[in-house]
Amino acid sequence: MSKRLLTVCSLLVVCATLCCSAAPAGSQELVREQLKNDVGIELLGKALLYSFNYQYTPIKQLGFEAGIGALGGGSDDGNTMVLFFPIGGKFYIIPKDGSLYIAAGGVFLNASTDTGPFDDSESSGYGYAGLGFEYRSEGGLLFRGAAYGLIAEGGFWIWPGLTVGYAF
Repeated sequence: MSKRLLTVCSLLVVCATLCCSAAPAGSQELVREQLKNDVGIELLGKALLYSFNYQYTPIKQLGFEAGIGALGGGSDDGNTMVLFFPIGGKFYIIPKDGSLYIAAGGVFLNASTDTGPFDDSESSGYGYAGLGFEYRSEGGLLFRGAAYGLIAEGGFWIWPGLTVGYAF
């Protein structure tokens, strides 16, 4: 296992442990029911490097999310841009502010290049499914950590993701 992957996994375990120990006890209304919207940045995760995400939680067990991520670069002679559009949902397993969840959806890609006389654009995508942990504080601070299975063209890769955001 690479040193970087081991560090990311260690951070996910620490965040999940802190969130579990800070989860409120009692039968009060969930923060997820009060603060139904959230925005955040996911590092690594579904869009491979980063993505900005919005999630709406219409009921306490279900959330719908959409996001965008971009990778690009270029020189005087040409440019390359890859846009990631993750769209999916989450099912929350535990009815508490700190909850395990199952995530699934798809990531749509739009890649374009402009190199010299070439001007090409290609669209594709891949699916994902994952298991994660989320904690929302009463003040709106949001943490998520997940392990995703990215599914593309007969291949399967396990990839971590860590989200920090704000719920409102």
